[in-house]
Amino acid sequence: MPSTLTDKKLKKPREEDRGRGNFNELPPGYGGDGDGKYPPERTPPPEGYRMGIWLALASVSMMFLALTSAYVFNSAHLPPLEFPSIFIVSTFIVIASSACIEIARRSLRGRREHRFELWWKVTMGLGISFLVAQMCAWFQLVRNGFYVNTNRHSGFAYIFTVLHAVHLLGGIAALSFVYLKSRRGLWTAVRRRSSVDATAIYWHFLTGLWIYILLILFIWTL
Repeated sequence: MPSTLTDKKLKKPREEDRGRGNFNELPPGYGGDGDGKYPPERTPPPEGYRMGIWLALASVSMMFLALTSAYVFNSAHLPPLEFPSIFIVSTFIVIASSACIEIARRSLRGRREHRFELWWKVTMGLGISFLVAQMCAWFQLVRNGFYVNTNRHSGFAYIFTVLHAVHLLGGIAALSFVYLKSRRGLWTAVRRRSSVDATAIYWHFLTGLWIYILLILFIWTL
């Protein structure tokens, strides 16, 4: 008797088809954008990545809002803090990095692999440059006589900027992780795209958070 369709097994994708740039070569029914490239149980839902990153951003926002409340409550009695000129450089760096990661994200959606890798690496380099600029800013504050325990204004300045640097360091770790997994071709297309989108959202949030910190520390008390 002829075999029925239910008796036939789907041909599994070849191992090499899991690498970068081979999504268009897969047979029908195994699309790389969440339409069944791998069996459903192996395909992570994109909504889970987005939900996870938004929950993480909500917790970070609550922490900085709590610090802001304490800062604003004491701002009437805080002496002015000298603005480190290096903060201008670091601000341009973080804004540029946000633009670069967006270019990388859109390049991946357009299946331009080399362009994606290039701008993703540029983003990582700018992130490291931002941390170096932050260290220079802290040294500049020390040279100007502002230590962590000099007054409450300088204390808040160090707390805000150090916490932001720690979260940005986590962002660099996420960038590196996504890049290495992409290079090794260990992800499905939908999982890779979802991870890139989630990392980009987090990075854009850090850019906005940095501008918010500058406004709170150096504009609020004017």
